[in-house]
Amino acid sequence: MTPGIIKLIAGPGMVLSYLIAAAVLIFTVLSYMDLGARYKGIGNAYVYVYASLGEFAAGLIGIFIMTEIALSLALVAVGFGQNIDKFFIHGYAQQVQSEFTASFLPEYVSQNINMLAIALIMVCCCINCAGIKQVAIVNIITVSYSILSLLMYCIISLIYGSPKTFAESTDPLSGKGGVFPYGAASVVTGAAVTVVSYGGFETVVSLSAEAKDSKRDVPLAIGFSFGIATLIYITVTLAITYLVPWYSLDEGTGIPGSLEAHSLTIPKHIIIGAILLSSASLVLCTLTTLARGLLVLAEDGLIFSCLSYVSECTQVPVAATITASAITILFTVAFSYEILIHLVSGGALLTFAAVCYTLIIISYTKPADVVDESTGLIRSEVVGSVVSEEDLSPEGVGGTSPGYVEHQDWKVVGWMSAFWKILAVGTVLYYWPTGWSFWHVRLPLMMILGFINLLILCYIRYNYIIQPQREPGFVCPGIPFVPAIGITLNLALFSALDFAAHLMTIVYVAVGFVIYFGYGYFHSKITLDKQKAQDSSLKFDSNSEIEEIECSNK
Repeated sequence: MTPGIIKLIAGPGMVLSYLIAAAVLIFTVLSYMDLGARYKGIGNAYVYVYASLGEFAAGLIGIFIMTEIALSLALVAVGFGQNIDKFFIHGYAQQVQSEFTASFLPEYVSQNINMLAIALIMVCCCINCAGIKQVAIVNIITVSYSILSLLMYCIISLIYGSPKTFAESTDPLSGKGGVFPYGAASVVTGAAVTVVSYGGFETVVSLSAEAKDSKRDVPLAIGFSFGIATLIYITVTLAITYLVPWYSLDEGTGIPGSLEAHSLTIPKHIIIGAILLSSASLVLCTLTTLARGLLVLAEDGLIFSCLSYVSECTQVPVAATITASAITILFTVAFSYEILIHLVSGGALLTFAAVCYTLIIISYTKPADVVDESTGLIRSEVVGSVVSEEDLSPEGVGGTSPGYVEHQDWKVVGWMSAFWKILAVGTVLYYWPTGWSFWHVRLPLMMILGFINLLILCYIRYNYIIQPQREPGFVCPGIPFVPAIGITLNLALFSALDFAAHLMTIVYVAVGFVIYFGYGYFHSKITLDKQKAQDSSLKFDSNSEIEEIECSNK
């Protein structure tokens, strides 16, 4: 995705965009590390929101996340198809499929159909259905080859590149040039778009059920994957813009094209192989994440229960995997590569903000009600560890769960709701009304609102007790301040996206409402458990009445 962002959004300043995105996501990564260590089983933002805010919010965020993952998967698959079409069959596939489908499909749809991308998704679906071990083996091989290929590319860039190419290139068509050809503000937009590139740590969390010691392994894996990804993205972006002028890049095939411009045929084919293998590997992993997310939603009754079918031989959610593949294929047809770049970002940023918010709520909430810490699944009771009474506030002593402070979670929820509202007002002030002077009116008001939010966080920190964990692993430092910074920065980047991303966010939420109130509300585990409890209570009462009548008759 990097070459397309360089050409369409930020130019050579994309390097700074990746640095900004990494700095913003540090706070989100710390939140994921805490939650990943807290829950040993299948972990994702859906499980975390379920634990803190309940079924309705979790249902919405679950649909939201699944849509965002499917869009990102479609983006990678489309890029894979474009590379094969250009460098192996010289555009013949796109020409044939467009001519074939133009007779019975609308022009926009026929132009977006990428049969090579669809074929990749179907092959990855078959490999996923074969089992998680096969996926892991393929992933290790492709990642190793890709890293070595990118290292080779960076060395070639140092040999054939030039500093003038990086900073002094001017597009002859538009007249734009320099490090920031689209202006400094485009760097922030570029950072908002590039956060999707760092989404690998979500895959780590979703596969935490496979870890032997999740409290140790999951935080380490999240931290290492984020650090390695940051290093690779920044290095490769520097190498691309150092090797060829930014405006000459093709948004779908930029890295091999940059080598072709210097007539480096053998390195070009090595890089093409690395791109194709890494794209296939990413589709494999992301498809696994999407399928397991659908599995969790189905097991909790929020989407169709048939998607919870798991193969007895491979222990793979086959129905969820096939459904995830079908949804992704639909997105590859519905959206072009350029549109997909923007659409995948809004959902990711809001999901990250929701996870940071969830960590704050969970840290002050008794975890016994919704999520089982031993499996990561819904509906089981967890008993807390015992702490001394002097570690508890007076109003928290005497709770039913040893070591836990009772009845403070919804107080924290109330204060954090005020935090969100103030943050939303500050965001509106930044962009509107434009007639008000930014430096003399809007900025001072935003600083006042920021100070009020700081007071709210201080009040939460020093008036409520962070609940103890039964077996604590990695704990995010500075709760609630660090997650709150993550919320603020993620929403700031979200506001920098274009209108299409904001519109798709509204669509995500609308779809979530329809699915939840049309199906999930009536079939969820919590609803069915309540109905069973009511039926059992009524049956017990009726049996008691019958016994009383029989006794009176005797």
